Amino acid sequence: MSIPPKALAAAHRARTIAAIARTRATVPLQTATSHDALWKIANLLDAAATAFETEHPDTFNGITITNTVPVDAWLALADAERIAAANPTLGFPPMFGQYVTAVVYGSEIELPPSLLPGGPVLIAKEGDLFARLFAVHGHLRVTTGEEITTALLEAAFTLHWKHALLAASERVSAARPCNRPTVPAVVEIPAPATATALSRAHAEHGPTVTYGLKDRRLPCFSSEHPAPHTAVRMVSHLGARIPTCEQHREAAAVAARELYDLHG
Repeated sequence: MSIPPKALAAAHRARTIAAIARTRATVPLQTATSHDALWKIANLLDAAATAFETEHPDTFNGITITNTVPVDAWLALADAERIAAANPTLGFPPMFGQYVTAVVYGSEIELPPSLLPGGPVLIAKEGDLFARLFAVHGHLRVTTGEEITTALLEAAFTLHWKHALLAASERVSAARPCNRPTVPAVVEIPAPATATALSRAHAEHGPTVTYGLKDRRLPCFSSEHPAPHTAVRMVSHLGARIPTCEQHREAAAVAARELYDLHG
């Protein structure tokens, strides 16, 4: 029994992406960690390609099943994706194995998660990258030639690398003091009994106040912890209220202001 054309096409894609990883490992200024990660990804992709090239498909009632991925290939791709997820600066997107398996399943290749950048320039840059990726994915869906497939995969992973660089620049920009959200001045007040009392407190003490919670059953607004934890304070900006713990009080002040700006 011969190896199905879909499996051979998947093997070619895996070896092409492995070559992309090895080439990227030679880029100057590559850290030792990312260099090792890229080589591990490349070796795993070669292992996946070998599985596609050597494992004969199953049959059912005399019909050859061609839309399945060999177990060894699936495991190798999953391991490669885990390494890429742990090293986002490599420019290999989450679930990049779909570039290999899409030709077997006949499935669409999804775009990477959006960075949701906060400014129009960054939004335009990411939109341009996504538009170009979408076009490449469309060509990959219909092409059968190995040479064209190689060129399209190289173009796709170049765009993914640019997206990773954009993400890095966004993180650096967000970390600059001038781009950090200002924390409203928070005034401690006794817990108000009514909404009217809270309104009077704002009029007397300013737009942002905080007070202790007597009934501590509310969860802290922050999602930084793996499980919800108890809020001990309420932060209010002109009536927009956010329950929080002491650790996240400043972040809650910013969140309350943003909530007010959104709905106030």
